[in-house]
This record gives sequence, C-alpha cells and structure tokens, in this order.
Amino acid sequence: MTDSYMQEQAEALAQHLRLTDGKSGYVEATAEGFRVFVRRKWPGKPLAAWDGLPVEWHENVGSNKAANR
Repeated sequence: MTDSYMQEQAEALAQHLRLTDGKSGYVEATAEGFRVFVRRKWPGKPLAAWDGLPVEWHENVGSNKAANR
C-alpha cells in the first residue's frame, strides 16, 4: 500500500469519526494501521478496524496533542 493511500484512508476515517474540527482529535496512519487520538472518552464502541487494518485508540490525550496535526 502506498503512503498516499494510507493518508487518504486516515482522512476518510477522521471524517467518519467526525474528527475534522481540529480540536477533538485526529487520525494518524502507520505501517500497521491507524492510530486515533481523541481528547475525551469515545462514546460508544470504538472501531477495531478500518479498511481491513487495525485501529489503535488513544483516549483522553491532552488538547495540545489532539489539536497538533
């Protein structure tokens, strides 16, 4: 898989999770899958996979980290 493909998927996941305001969190693409950083505890059940790749969740990260894209 190409890096641009992974970046597009990360952006699509961010859109899906509504993390596009630049404050509540962001999605990072890695070689193994995706890492989601959110400021608060995620309501409901976090996604375990996106596009067949695992999603690693990091909740309650500091606001500067969540907004630091």
